[in-house]
Amino acid sequence: MTSAAARTARAGREALRFAREARRLARRRAKRLGEARGEVEAAAAEVEAAAAAGDADALSAALQELTRLWDAHLAALQKPLWRSVLEVAALAAVLALATRAFLADTSQVQSISMSPALLPGDVLLVRKSAYAVRLPFTHLRLADTGAPRRGDVVVFEDPRDPSSVYVKRVVGVPGDVVELREQVLLVNGVPQPRTYLGEYAVPAEAGRREGASICRRFREQLARGDLAPVAADSGEARWNAAAAAGVATYDVLQCRRARPDSREGPFEAVRPDHVFVLGDNRDNSADSRSPGGWQIPYGHIRGRAAFVLVSWGEGGWSPRGSAGLRLERLFKAVGSR
Repeated sequence: MTSAAARTARAGREALRFAREARRLARRRAKRLGEARGEVEAAAAEVEAAAAAGDADALSAALQELTRLWDAHLAALQKPLWRSVLEVAALAAVLALATRAFLADTSQVQSISMSPALLPGDVLLVRKSAYAVRLPFTHLRLADTGAPRRGDVVVFEDPRDPSSVYVKRVVGVPGDVVELREQVLLVNGVPQPRTYLGEYAVPAEAGRREGASICRRFREQLARGDLAPVAADSGEARWNAAAAAGVATYDVLQCRRARPDSREGPFEAVRPDHVFVLGDNRDNSADSRSPGGWQIPYGHIRGRAAFVLVSWGEGGWSPRGSAGLRLERLFKAVGSR
């Protein structure tokens, strides 16, 4: 193909794009254009016919006519670039706000109460629609989408002080009676099995003078199914039956020596539409065992923690200093193993 022929072909492609854009805008603004729409459509058809025939003179004349009509009728109707950019930005902002209001949000871990699963500096993605769709900025549930289960890690507003937000693990659902005997978790009198894994160093929290403390690490298995008391069955048989509906497996810490025959609870049975929560770092957690035995109403639950979006703290990567980005924690799933 000669250079002249190449230029003609390129001009034809540009002309066709111009004709298509004129036709598209004319159809979108048909009411405002009135009879001029037909003139634009006809001029665009002339451009397309000339381009298809490869007639340079006819194409030039058709383009001049379409350009005249564009300047007279369409130019003022075309959105300026700044307006298009502004509309896209506004739509993105609305979608982001709607997502945060109804579907997902973030929450930062502030304490060691959920170690080793969660560390101070973890930023969590929270599934707000896991249990309900709520009216933004209220506790009003517009639609229920599920109920919390034992083992779920939830982000919630403290029922005693809604301005405070915590993250803990659900260990009791409506009707459950929770207690700890020598630090072993019992639900409705059924011990939840745990296996000793070894020692674990818990770093000091920011603002505390004490250094890391050495705790004992256990892997706990919490049955998700029905654990209603059945006098004829042993605790093991009841746990096995409840485990058929699923098991939440996670690690807990015991930082104080368990005294023989020590007990916490049994606490008040979990009320309807409430949950009983514990921190995985059992000796360093303010939770439903605290004075008053507070339980979490469903309406105060913001959502279920899904995974760690980003994490910044001790042991992370940094060009200087001891705190930085913890690469190994990025997108780490939260919940049970």
